[in-house]
Amino acid sequence: MFWFLTACLFILAALFLIAPLWFRNRAQSFEFDTLRKNENIALFHERSNELESDLATGDLDQRQFDALMLELQQSLLADVSAEDAEEPTATAGAVVKKSEKRKKGSSNTNRGKLASNAVPIILALLIPVFSYGLYSQWGYIDDVEMMGLFERTVNNADNPEESQSLIVSLGQAVQEDQDRLWAWYFLAENFASLGMFSEAEIGYQQAAARMDDSPDKAFVLGKVAMVKYFLAEFKLTEEIQEVIRQAQAINPGETSILQLLAADADERQDYNAAIEYWRLLIQGNPSSQQAQLLRENIAAAQQLLIADGQDVDLGPVIEINLSLAEGIEIDENLRVFVAARNAAREGLPPVAATDLTVGDLPSTIRLDNSSAVGPFNLSSADAIYVSALISYSGTANPGTGDYRVQSENFAHNGQHAVINLVISEQLP
Repeated sequence: MFWFLTACLFILAALFLIAPLWFRNRAQSFEFDTLRKNENIALFHERSNELESDLATGDLDQRQFDALMLELQQSLLADVSAEDAEEPTATAGAVVKKSEKRKKGSSNTNRGKLASNAVPIILALLIPVFSYGLYSQWGYIDDVEMMGLFERTVNNADNPEESQSLIVSLGQAVQEDQDRLWAWYFLAENFASLGMFSEAEIGYQQAAARMDDSPDKAFVLGKVAMVKYFLAEFKLTEEIQEVIRQAQAINPGETSILQLLAADADERQDYNAAIEYWRLLIQGNPSSQQAQLLRENIAAAQQLLIADGQDVDLGPVIEINLSLAEGIEIDENLRVFVAARNAAREGLPPVAATDLTVGDLPSTIRLDNSSAVGPFNLSSADAIYVSALISYSGTANPGTGDYRVQSENFAHNGQHAVINLVISEQLP
């Protein structure tokens, strides 16, 4: 399909070049034919006037005049009707010389036209040759050819038979060319989906070894660390820690590494460390469903620490009882953005935020320090206000027709606060 599409594009590009040449030649040919015929007619009138003058002065008698005039007319008819007219007789010498001169000029013109047309046509033919040659040298045709297998891997939803088929195809690809790093990666993905972690580890390592230091390499190293963690029976060995250090040296915020470290800390019941890693993960995408689950993990871990007699700084907790006013009919799938902002510093990002849908209302939303979406959390603001926005655009920026409610400014004092908000007003 790739080669077919590129061939079609080259043909289309050639048409843009050849079509104007063809139309130009047609126009020039028509113009040249018109000029040639006009020239022949002018020559005929010139010569006929000379003959009439000779007849009037007595240099020619009537019989000679009629014969020469007939021959002149026949010569004109031949030149006008065909390009390869027969040579006129010596009697029409003036016409012959001018006609030969015109034909010679015409021949030179045709050769010039042929040369000028040949150059762009040859270039048009050479473009695909050079393009394919250069693309085969510096292009990514190998990755293009593998794209179908990559897409099948991404779209594979726990289908063991599909994974086995992909393993065979991708395995053949890396045998033919071991430098296909993404073929190694997707081969490892299919091994991992079948629980073949030893084989998956090899594939991930082969892919990472062929990558430059980039976020992609940090991501793949995270996969290496994860499968090693599984094979080590959920123990963070020195070998795994070395892989983690390599990944974090490239990208300190690599999600797969943070997930592994959080899971290990939770497994070891080091809840303080787990909470720190969960908070870092929340900052990556604070409005996602995963972020909400992590906030619940943080709250549960904090309760376990409190039950264990440890001092836990929960910080301020804001509970918002949010509901929709009666009589408002609105799409249940619209997003609702809930945010707490520093009342003393307008224009800054929220110090805490979350989102839900209209269908979730009425609901009680909990905001605390784990709900931070930027460098500041609830503890960083002495006075705050809380707002809720139903957005038709699906973004947190208010727009015409959206519904919004906002609380008064209040001081949380680092404690637990409860406020009630009812969404009823529509923005103009």
